[in-house]
Amino acid sequence: MKRIFWQTPTGFSLQASSEFYAGFTPGSGMAVADAQQLTLAFRLDQTFEAVAVGLREGEGKILADVEGTADVAAVRKQVSRMLGLDADAKAWAKVGEKDPVVGKLQREFSGFFTAAKPSPYDAAAWGVIAARINMKQAARIKMGLAAQYGDTVTLHGRSHAVFPSPKQLLQVPAFEGLSEVKLSRLKGIAVAALEGKLDAEVLRGLDEKTALAALQELEGVGPWTASHILYRGAALIDAVPEAEPRVLHGLAAAYGLKAATVETMRELSENWRPFRMWVCVLLARHLGKIGGWNNKSLGKERAKAGRALMRT
Repeated sequence: MKRIFWQTPTGFSLQASSEFYAGFTPGSGMAVADAQQLTLAFRLDQTFEAVAVGLREGEGKILADVEGTADVAAVRKQVSRMLGLDADAKAWAKVGEKDPVVGKLQREFSGFFTAAKPSPYDAAAWGVIAARINMKQAARIKMGLAAQYGDTVTLHGRSHAVFPSPKQLLQVPAFEGLSEVKLSRLKGIAVAALEGKLDAEVLRGLDEKTALAALQELEGVGPWTASHILYRGAALIDAVPEAEPRVLHGLAAAYGLKAATVETMRELSENWRPFRMWVCVLLARHLGKIGGWNNKSLGKERAKAGRALMRT
């Protein structure tokens, strides 16, 4: 077992991240939160090694125990990206000072920076599995694939099943709940990952339109899934996800607007730079907190937003 640590950024709370992951259905099987620590089990960038990372906070530090790899530098980089530990905490606080609504959201979710998916590969797999089924069903399929075809990493006496690597995914003959079409698309995602098309640093280095267009060249990846891969998988900090209507609904609720358009979000989000994506995550969380997460119109709105993005 290896150990790494971070100095706790000003205003950050590991407990706030744990609380998010505890209720984050798309992260089922990837994150385990309890009173003692937050455990993240995932595939490393590039090598796709299965790792488990147990994080706890105390005395101004975030400590992490690592199993599954000797490459602690890679683990540190990836966990920093997932939790926002690589960002400027003081600059994030200043966004809330500049925009009172953002400041209110920061206080509402005190200590929370961001909590992303482990990688674009993981986000892409989720996007394919979750298409046209409910999230709980998708989570069961994803965890089932991990248990049957992935790897198990044991940390502090607890075993964690990690979603299959791309090479393992290519060997899956069939799986209950997955249609032949979805399995074929998942294998396409695996091939893309092996070819480097889902590398987080590569995607983060492209401008948004180029990255989204490249991702939509993958079979089964439309505007929403491409956005999920880029914004939540590659964990962009300063971007606006225009294919997710929940952010617009959250914006309308937080700013007291009757309704919000993409144009409204673009205008208001200028005050959120360089943390536009972090604010969007808070807006979505706010919507969930006030009971607007499962609005019946979201499916049609998402499809409309996707069509608009495809025209641009």
